[in-house]
Amino acid sequence: MPPRVKDHAGFARPVMATKGFLLKYQVRKLLVWGALAFFSPAAPAIVNVEQAIIGPPSAGLHTTADWLASGASGNTEKSSNTAGFLSLWQHGEHTEFLQMQYAYGKSNGQVDTDRAFAHLRHRTALDAGWAVEGFVQVGRDSLARLMQRALAGGGLRWRLFEDDRKFAGYLGCGAFHEQETLSGELGTTDPTQAGRWRANSYLVLKRQLNGQVRLNNIAYYQPDTADTADFRILEQASMLVKLVQNLDLKVSLEIAYDSKPPQTVHKMDALYSTGLELSF
Repeated sequence: MPPRVKDHAGFARPVMATKGFLLKYQVRKLLVWGALAFFSPAAPAIVNVEQAIIGPPSAGLHTTADWLASGASGNTEKSSNTAGFLSLWQHGEHTEFLQMQYAYGKSNGQVDTDRAFAHLRHRTALDAGWAVEGFVQVGRDSLARLMQRALAGGGLRWRLFEDDRKFAGYLGCGAFHEQETLSGELGTTDPTQAGRWRANSYLVLKRQLNGQVRLNNIAYYQPDTADTADFRILEQASMLVKLVQNLDLKVSLEIAYDSKPPQTVHKMDALYSTGLELSF
């Protein structure tokens, strides 16, 4: 029998109109504005649909959304905006995920960020430890010459350990087929159309440190099944600090590596960002 879902553990706290509370409120306001000021958008080639929830989510709909921006004026004119949305629907042993993101930015009048993706995934629990999942995704990143990437695949997910909202670990393995369309550039010789099968494996680790702070880490490895020298690796680590009910400050680090990227595109990207995450 599939495991029963558990009630979600909220972090609501009684609010008292005291000097201490007002001080905390001002500090949280400063953190919010600091998050907006220091945000730097990321462009993962591999999509992370892992929820910040530790353990199985409660039945029903769970949604997180974020909007983050940064800018500068004067000697340097720069602006960037990223909007993200993730919705999870838990019903019985089934879980559906829908994730979308759009990012756009300019620096000194030139576009330096323009990317978007949509990802849909279904997961069915087979028993207390195993689940099967399938997914489809479409995305683009014009600055990385990627006009479109469409993929579909699936696999198995194994629960390594899980301790009621305190810590959890999961291991996934499977495969997907991707079809890519690249923009042509003067001096490049790689094909503008390519299709391939990739193996897909990932490791998820989550830890609730206390009532306010939680840590997430996920690592992906995706080699081409016909050429194992062609592989992608993504490492994402994040820390979420609760500001107020349903609003978190999120600090994250992402390292992405593509052993055979399109010509003129770098192999590695290392990105860190600070932003806000709203859950409802």
